[in-house]
Amino acid sequence: MAREIIILSIGGKKMEDKELALLILQNLNLFDNLIKNIAGTGTKKIQKLTSKQFFTLEQVKKYDKIELKNLSKDLYVSTSSLCILLNKMVELGYVFREEDEKDRRNTFYGLTEEGKEVLKSEEDRIATSIANNMSSFDEKFKKSLEKSLSVLFKATEKLY
Repeated sequence: MAREIIILSIGGKKMEDKELALLILQNLNLFDNLIKNIAGTGTKKIQKLTSKQFFTLEQVKKYDKIELKNLSKDLYVSTSSLCILLNKMVELGYVFREEDEKDRRNTFYGLTEEGKEVLKSEEDRIATSIANNMSSFDEKFKKSLEKSLSVLFKATEKLY
């Protein structure tokens, strides 16, 4: 049975699945560039975390402690590269490492108080930067943006 092509109507224009997928890819690239711009090169002097460290801490924050292999699945990175990143953050005092007493092959990680503080500081810095960049948006545009991001978030959850 041939796959039926789903056609969506966006802004009065019909869009096929493949076109919609390409639009999603373009937006992912824009979000990636936004993150690099805000968390990256232009602010190195005040930045405390790399973007990889920041998003790793954001994921660890969701748990009291999380096993290395589960964290690597959540972040879609290999356990070996994640282990290198986490070792650096253990050295910095942002993350604690704990071995499973029953099975020493299992290693758990969690945020230290210092890690929570630096993450909060970076969240505030990045949110302030984004808010400053949005200050010229009118309320109607902000409401539209909020709704669009909500739809994008729900669509992303369904895609993976």
